[in-house]
Amino acid sequence: MSLNPLPDPLPSAARERVIELLTRHFASDELTEAQLEARLQDVYAARTTSDLDAIVAGLPSQALGHRMDTSISATFSGQERKLAGLVPSQLTLNARMGYVELDLTDATLAPGITTIDVHSFMGYVEIRLPEGVRVENHGRALFGYVAVKGLEEDSERVVRITGRAVFGYAEILLPDNEYDHEDEE
Repeated sequence: MSLNPLPDPLPSAARERVIELLTRHFASDELTEAQLEARLQDVYAARTTSDLDAIVAGLPSQALGHRMDTSISATFSGQERKLAGLVPSQLTLNARMGYVELDLTDATLAPGITTIDVHSFMGYVEIRLPEGVRVENHGRALFGYVAVKGLEEDSERVVRITGRAVFGYAEILLPDNEYDHEDEE
């Protein structure tokens, strides 16, 4: 007797990404509260990634010049994020007695300047950048450090690091500085 197995459920991470995108568009006044609520109901009813894609299909795209500010914070905790697709032109990272690890190696940076404002108080921030990026380090430190590690390239895509590390540190890692933890063992 052969039973047809049920399809795998939609990964919760896929739903979370769509919910985060919808709330950003709501915060940017691109969706009304009623539109947000209707789309959120659709997110929870979705059964496939195609269903999720249809929910966000009509939203404005950053590729059309839309600017979206994004903030990632960790207080007494950690945040690990891996962004793909087009990176917003302004990012803010806050680590207060915690850590933020941001992986942009699979992301796309638009030509021009992407500003990452780093604030680390007794914390740690690590940013991994994709190939073909030039870094301008304007970060400051007080009893800590802000460092760029790796080979910078001459590129029209620029990541400008601003902010301050107080009793903490921020590391910006370029591709030739990839660190393989397995090599230590």
